Amino acid sequence: MNKIGRAVLVAALASSLAVTPALAAPSTTELENQKAAASEEAESLQEQLTELITKIGSMEEKLIETGEKIIQAEADLEEAEEKAEEQYESMKLRIQYMYENGQVSSLEILVSATDFSDLINKAEYVQNVHTYDRQKLEELEETEAEIKELKE
Repeated sequence: MNKIGRAVLVAALASSLAVTPALAAPSTTELENQKAAASEEAESLQEQLTELITKIGSMEEKLIETGEKIIQAEADLEEAEEKAEEQYESMKLRIQYMYENGQVSSLEILVSATDFSDLINKAEYVQNVHTYDRQKLEELEETEAEIKELKE
């Protein structure tokens, strides 16, 4: 039975091969069309690659600019912090001086005037001291605001 089974199997295979159509080789027009399509696709991919390279270059430039801005901001921050420290120390020194020498009120200074011109001079002095103190305090506040902005 073994021989009969083999014979049937061989006959089935032979008949299936005979029925299978043979694939014909593609014509030259088909090959040329395929070649043209492949060329168009290659050109399209090349254009996309060029666009991507251009975008990468642009992004690198922006990254460099941003890095430079960060470096500059860090330098500005350090400078502003030093300036704030100097201003703070100056204010502390002024307050220490006022405390150690006894702060005389503006009214006491004006009342101690000996004549009208002395009163005018002392009033101007009081105004100048007040303006100076206020200006230094505002400068310190501005510097601290600048530091906060630079940190952000």
